[in-house]
Amino acid sequence: MNDDKIQIKITIGRMVIPLTVPLAREAIYRDAAHAINDKLNRYRTRYPDQGDERYLSIVLLDFAVRALQAEQSADVEPYEKMIQTLNEELTQLQAKRG
Repeated sequence: MNDDKIQIKITIGRMVIPLTVPLAREAIYRDAAHAINDKLNRYRTRYPDQGDERYLSIVLLDFAVRALQAEQSADVEPYEKMIQTLNEELTQLQAKRG
């Protein structure tokens, strides 16, 4: 086993999943499993008798949508282009004045 890797077991639903993860990221894996299980339990309570595969699919979809939304909101390229355009306009104004 590599020194900066750790073997852990996380439980999602009724499945125990053995993983080898970077030691520095162990907590994030455990937190992710906890968040998945919380959401899974909420769906099980709210919509009984749907089956584990359906619950897991809904949870997966929910997290995928949230990840894509976060990715899109973190896209700074349009702002960088706007700042570049504003800088060019300021430079042109300064040249006209100077």
